[in-house]
Formats: sequence, C-alpha cells, structure tokens
Amino acid sequence: MRRKAFNTSILLCLFTIVNAQNKSGLIIYDIKYPNENVKAKTVETRLFFNDTLSIGISYSTKFYKQENVGISQEKEGIGMTLKYGDEKGEVIYRNFNTEKITLRFPKSAALDEYIVDDTWLKIKWEIKDEKRKIGRFTCKKAIGSFRGRRYIAWFTEEIPLPYGPFKLYGLPGLILQAEDTEKMFSVKMKSIEYPTNQEFEINEPIEKEKKSLKAYVYSLDHFEEIFLEKLNSKTPSGIHFTKNPNKIDTKRTYKVEKIFEWEH
Repeated sequence: MRRKAFNTSILLCLFTIVNAQNKSGLIIYDIKYPNENVKAKTVETRLFFNDTLSIGISYSTKFYKQENVGISQEKEGIGMTLKYGDEKGEVIYRNFNTEKITLRFPKSAALDEYIVDDTWLKIKWEIKDEKRKIGRFTCKKAIGSFRGRRYIAWFTEEIPLPYGPFKLYGLPGLILQAEDTEKMFSVKMKSIEYPTNQEFEINEPIEKEKKSLKAYVYSLDHFEEIFLEKLNSKTPSGIHFTKNPNKIDTKRTYKVEKIFEWEH
C-alpha cells in the first residue's frame, strides 16, 4: 500500500510539472493598419508563444499602388502595382529573458529583405475596472501610449502571459483585442489555441542585411525616393522617373508608429 501511495504522488507531481511547462499557444489576429485607403483589407497575423518567447508572423502578400509616378521627359504620370511579401513573412520576434526585439521585413520593390534590432520600450499601461467577454475569455481594459498612438487594449488574465499583437505587450495577460484612439489601427482575435498541441519552434529571424533602427525609419519615410532611385537605375537611358510634385506629403499620418524615442 505504501508503494502504491508513493507512485501516485509521483504521478501527480509529474502531471503538475507537465502542465506548468505547457504554456505554448497560438493566437491568430486580424489586424488593420493605418492606410489612406479606408477599404484596405486586414492582415492575418499568427502569434506563436511560450513562457519566454513570442513571434508574430504575417504571411500574406500585399500589393501597393504607386500612383502618378512622373516621367520627366514626357510630363505624364503612370500607376504601378508593387508587390510586398514572401514565404517567410513579416516578423516581430521577442525574447522576454534578454529583452530583445527583432523585426524581419520581406523583399519589396525598393529594398531587399532585412532585419532590424528594435528598442525594447516598456508601455506604461493604465488598467481600468471595465470588463468584457471576448470569445470564452473575460478581459480587462487597459490604456497605454506607444510611439505617438494611444491604444485601448483588452487582455485576459486567464492566459497570464504578457504578449500581444504588433508591438503591444507588457500586460498581466494576453491581449486579445486593441484599437488606437484615432481608429486607424485595430486588431481582433480570430482564433486561439492555448495550450496548443501544435509543434513549433520560435527562432530569431536572420537575414544577410541588417539595418539600424534609424536606418529602418529613414527607409519608411523615404520609401518613394528609394524606390524611384532603384527604378531609374534599371531603366534605359532617355526615361527618368520622378516624384509626383502634386502628391500631398502626409508625413506619418498613415504610419502605425508616428514618433520615435529620439525625436521628442
């Protein structure tokens, strides 16, 4: 009888350890990013996570229209459709042990694929008393600001891990839904598996080219100029593409990150 009781205790202990370690999950979000086209489609993002790592991957291929690119000799404009995306996807990787965040961007019309070491910025969240049900989870409301946008997020303490969509993180529970106060960025949970039986590895993205954060921001702000420079380098002599002088410069109105920490 003693042996049987002893074995039962061991089994219960092992069961507890296995359950404690099984913190792997997968949540799929539909994310709408700021865009001049109000009918822009949402982007599906898969967030894989365990107790110390998370990786968000957007696999979808996007097409952007570059309208009214001028041709200096002929004084007329043309429209171009630019492809963005590949099989590796756009990636946001986080290591919560080392506080490292690495971004990976697919090849575009202007740039080859590259990675960026981002800054680990802590969001000062204000947790409210308001609650709502999202799916089967009870969620709490939180408000916080990140790089020029103010966000309202809904997180659940039923999954007590500080992960979330895009670069939103740091709450005492998984973020299931979020929106900025300008209603230009929004994210909704599409489905969730926690714990999940799916096998996956969370590895830091690697590419041949690595940009600094400031170089990455410059490429965002000057994408059209970089694209035209690359286009002109491959165009036969006699034709030269220029920026449309009548195009309104919206600055970062339609960028999800509007102000960076060195710009205050």
